[in-house]
Amino acid sequence: MDLDSLDPVGAVDGTLRLILVLALFGWNVFEGLSLRTPYPATMVALWASPLWRALLLLTIWIGAEWCPRVGVLTAVAVLMYIVNMIQIT
Repeated sequence: MDLDSLDPVGAVDGTLRLILVLALFGWNVFEGLSLRTPYPATMVALWASPLWRALLLLTIWIGAEWCPRVGVLTAVAVLMYIVNMIQIT
């Protein structure tokens, strides 16, 4: 991976990266400060599906390919979701 590829391509790319990083950071702080976050019933029901788990992994991979910061924050959010699903079910 070339270090130049980590830089935003344009103003829209940089803005989207900033928005996603801030949103994921906020989500992770919210999740980290609460012991048990109530998830919507749909997200709890989807946990049983292997396709949902594969989609979560795909989301992490696509985020990391686009911007490593987005990938790391997405992985932390998915990890917290998995831990909560294990505790709930």
